Order: sequence, then C-alpha cells, then structure tokens
Amino acid sequence: ADLALLHRIIGKADVLIQNLAPGAAERAGFGSAAMRTQHKKLITVDVSGYGDHGPYKDRRAYDLLVQAESGLASITGTEHAPGRVGISATDIGTGMYAHAAVLEALLARQKTGEGRAISVSLFSSMAEWMAVPLLAMDYSAYEWPRLGLTHPFIAPYGVYQTADDVPVLISIQNEREWKLFCEHV
Repeated sequence: ADLALLHRIIGKADVLIQNLAPGAAERAGFGSAAMRTQHKKLITVDVSGYGDHGPYKDRRAYDLLVQAESGLASITGTEHAPGRVGISATDIGTGMYAHAAVLEALLARQKTGEGRAISVSLFSSMAEWMAVPLLAMDYSAYEWPRLGLTHPFIAPYGVYQTADDVPVLISIQNEREWKLFCEHV
C-alpha cells in the first residue's frame, strides 16, 4: 500500500529526488529510469556518494569521508591538524548543485515538455570546490597549507589580536581596500 501511495505521489510530482544507498531506489521499484519511462515530464535527481561510474559507484558516502577524500579536510584546520568544515559542506554543496540543475531542467521542460534525469555526487561536488588548490599544485607545485582563518595569497586576512585583547577579523581583498584601511583605520 505504501509503494502504491508513493507511485501516486510521484505521478503528480514535478521532481523526484532520492539519495538512498546505491541501487536501493531501483530495488524498491522507483528508480529514476523506470519513473521517467512512466512519467515523461518527471525530473529525477539521483544523489550518490561517488557518481554512477568507477570503482566507488556502489559505496555509501558520508560528509566527513568526502571532506577527507576530496582533499577539503587537508586544507581546512590549522598547521597542527586537518579539520572538517564546521557544517555539512558536502551535503549542502551537492544540494545546491542539484537545485541549480533542477531549475535548468524545469526551464527546459517548459520548452520541450519532457523531464530530465539529473545525477549529482557528493565527491564530484567537493572535487569542484577543490579546483583552485588543485590548479595551484598542478601549475606551480604549490601545496595549499592549512591556515585557519588566514589565506595563502591574500594579506592581511584573518584574525588579529589588539592591544585590548579584542580580536579583529580583517579581510583585505585588493590594493584599494588596503589603502582605505591604512588611511581610515
């Protein structure tokens, strides 16, 4: 009865999003391909840990694992130890990519009358976020350090102690801001 109810709900839905263990939606009878065959206008979103191809495609993923495996934890923390981003950045980032893809699919469906199959993965999302540190390594052999709140290329940038022991956060992004900071602060 529950499966029949789910199928009735899906039949009226614009978007079906699932992030079950790899293959679980198919085994339960509501996989993306089957649902799109039955409902041509349906937009399906499959969220996985590591994508649809490759040796990890059948593995489950968790935010902390993907932060570590993608390299995000290696550039987060302090010089003493890596750290995880303090929120579930992997889950949130992947959700944002899925959201953008769904909006594009809804616009396309208005023109074509057909839905789309969307696939996003936690690892791919964080791999995208790691593009700048990867490029720094590939093109200049620069190993992105763990710097806490500071930045490897921008200064002053971070928390600075004051004479009255009240920390101040400074984030200067360009020469104009530096000049204004020097003149007015």
